[in-house]
Amino acid sequence: MVPHATTYSPDSFSLEYRPEQRMLIGRWLRPVTLDELKAHYHALLAAAIAHDNCCHWLLDVRRRVAIDTDAALWFREEFGPQLPLVLGRPVWLAYFAMVNQELARTNPALRENMRLGSLQDGHYCYFNQESEALAWLAQQR
Repeated sequence: MVPHATTYSPDSFSLEYRPEQRMLIGRWLRPVTLDELKAHYHALLAAAIAHDNCCHWLLDVRRRVAIDTDAALWFREEFGPQLPLVLGRPVWLAYFAMVNQELARTNPALRENMRLGSLQDGHYCYFNQESEALAWLAQQR
């Protein structure tokens, strides 16, 4: 997989690399369309490649729509499985989501997305606190 165009509007997404932690941080700043989301993930992949195939990502999705079935399907079926292949190592994705636990129990789409906590050679986990997400990523080294 070759990363697609990595341009995106800075009002929708921010991306930074923290060299001391060898970690990418992507933050969605507002709800986005599926096309915008795809561009953001491709920007993350391009940044990962540029930073020695960085495989630890913190993804702040608090301002995104948490229940987007099309986005979850695209990630699970198309994009996510390619990450370890392109980066050449397992990938660790920590989602800082502030998930409403009642909503997670009662919404089948959200519950299914959260249940699928692993990809081929990669893992992801949801967190209600950014500090917990960062600690989990640090343990994956």
